[in-house]
Amino acid sequence: MQNMLPSFSSFGAFLGLCIGFGVVIFVHELGHFLAAKWVGIKVTQFAIGFGHAIISYRKGLGLCLGSTQRKFQKRIALALTEDRDQAADGGEDAVDQQRIDATAKALGLGETEYRLNWMPLGGYVKMLGQDDLDPNARSHDPRSFNSKPIWSRACVISAGVVMNIIFGVVFFIICFMKGVEFPHAIVGAVNPEMPAATVYARGHEDDDRFRGLRAGDQIIRIDADPIHDFMDFAVAVALAKKDQTLNVTVKRGDDEFEFPIKPAIDKNSELLSVGVARPVSLQLNVDDTPRLPQLLRDAEVKPGMFVTEVDGQPVTQHHVFIEAMANSGGEPVSVTFAHPDHSEHITIDLKPSPGLQSTDDHVPHLFGLVPATTVLGVQQRSPAASAGIQTGDIFVQIDGIDGPTNVPQTIKNTHGRSFDIRVLRDGQMVDIRSIQTNSKNRIGVILGVAWQLPRVVRCLDASPTSDLELFNGSQILSINQKPVEDYGDMQRLLATAARANPDGGQIEIEYELAIRDHPHYTRTISYDADDAQRVMAAVWGKPEGLLFMDLRVLVKAHTALEAAAMGIKKTHQFLIQTYITLHRLIVEGTVRPSHLRGPLGILDEGTKVAQQGWAYLLFFLGLISVNLAVINFLPIPIVDGGLMFFLIVEKLKGSPVSARIQTAAFIVGIVLIGSIFLLTLYYDAGRILGG
Repeated sequence: MQNMLPSFSSFGAFLGLCIGFGVVIFVHELGHFLAAKWVGIKVTQFAIGFGHAIISYRKGLGLCLGSTQRKFQKRIALALTEDRDQAADGGEDAVDQQRIDATAKALGLGETEYRLNWMPLGGYVKMLGQDDLDPNARSHDPRSFNSKPIWSRACVISAGVVMNIIFGVVFFIICFMKGVEFPHAIVGAVNPEMPAATVYARGHEDDDRFRGLRAGDQIIRIDADPIHDFMDFAVAVALAKKDQTLNVTVKRGDDEFEFPIKPAIDKNSELLSVGVARPVSLQLNVDDTPRLPQLLRDAEVKPGMFVTEVDGQPVTQHHVFIEAMANSGGEPVSVTFAHPDHSEHITIDLKPSPGLQSTDDHVPHLFGLVPATTVLGVQQRSPAASAGIQTGDIFVQIDGIDGPTNVPQTIKNTHGRSFDIRVLRDGQMVDIRSIQTNSKNRIGVILGVAWQLPRVVRCLDASPTSDLELFNGSQILSINQKPVEDYGDMQRLLATAARANPDGGQIEIEYELAIRDHPHYTRTISYDADDAQRVMAAVWGKPEGLLFMDLRVLVKAHTALEAAAMGIKKTHQFLIQTYITLHRLIVEGTVRPSHLRGPLGILDEGTKVAQQGWAYLLFFLGLISVNLAVINFLPIPIVDGGLMFFLIVEKLKGSPVSARIQTAAFIVGIVLIGSIFLLTLYYDAGRILGG
């Protein structure tokens, strides 16, 4: 099932997210405010944001630009004719403060100023005798914060966190009543180099029929914990303990199997993973009209259509479609696409893309013939986009190196200095000058194999074709006198020859050199049984550029009670996950600082989520509200958890923590929070600006 809920524009999502953040901050401060009123503490300010007020409100004075404080003091001063100057000063003497309060009440003036400040990074509730920025703040007024018993102050401090948890539950309840789609808990692609591909099902050790998870397996639980969607699974794996073995139970057909899997660090995400991708549906990506293969566009196949048949047989799962491509041997596969309402059906022959062979350092090749690298996509605001690199460009030269076989490593070897790139674009050579990598030593491109052109970058040493001495730009024309148009033809013809003589033999190759006059040569190469086995094992995949949407499952409650239960459960789940994340970050190191998100990253991710619709916006806000509750109650000076820690110490020792210690702790807290803010800002900016 795919998302049919109305979505927001990018700006609408951003605006909704900003308003939502304001609500999350508001309810947190509202908790402090209501608790303070309940225990009888005087609240002088209720603020959203920090710094000077943009606009404020006080009962009896109404809305004001800036702060109402001057108007308030002026009205009180005029009324207190007996001691105008002292009243105007607003001294902290208890008797005078009581007179000011009584006068304000008689004039109908509220004691609390409600204000919106210019710096939108949080909020605060300012109480008489309590100031986070000044541990020395004291008041002898019976309504001051420090005059109240410890239990009263503890209630006030914890109330913000409690309100965030309550509203997190509320957000989840509302979105589950509407319905939210999550990636289904089904195995998509399996990385052959990761643990999920090599582990055996418990009780079936050394039986290759039960080796590894398979596409289409439904993930039921990890250890004793049920898995409801792929997000549950991915998070549970990422937050596993170092060297922990997870018992992953899957449903395959009518049977259940348990796989003991020890997660490993994924080289791309740098998080613990078992090597399983989220599931994919049979629906073409609705946003990919420009990237659809030309063959499909010519046949009027449109984004959003579904694959319904392969070679005349109905298909309902994506992995069946992939298996048909893998078993094609490179021959065209008949695929039928249908409109979601089945009003239109289009059948077209699609040519699978070759999987090629791969060296230990992941260089793709066929019998040692290495293809060029092409650009599949360019990330926005990346160095590549700024330099003018385009989708479809083929790398010919990087930093003076002709036909680089490992483009990412070649780029990394520039070590951040400026370098030049030459690409082949629409048959013409284009030079791109003075490009420079981002903070991650990347240029922000998605790379792929330029298999549509039978051009050779070079021949690998100790391969069947090494004696040909082909160099960058050479082109294969035929194999065993059969014409070659692309690497798909090459893989199919080489595999056919290998199957005919699996113990070894000879193959005739005709090629053209990329030199003056483009001379043609025909040579015979020899191969052995190992070469034959490797080329026959080269897989086939779906046509490049054919992108499908994620397979999602709608999670929706049927009753308000069920929604409440789901909301409470999801809140508890996120609370635990946040604490585990911090433990893995600080203690075990399996989560890294680069995985964290600061305000900039949260805005970026949240805007993408909110674009899917308001139910997703509420889900994201629920997640933020719960995370805010956890972070705010950590024993860090300046946040609520640090203040609660000081109250516990005060209860144990019988007297407040000294102002000197509180001031020192406050400085440490400011430095710590500021450092985290700058660190996350650095990583967020790198992700957003550089890809």
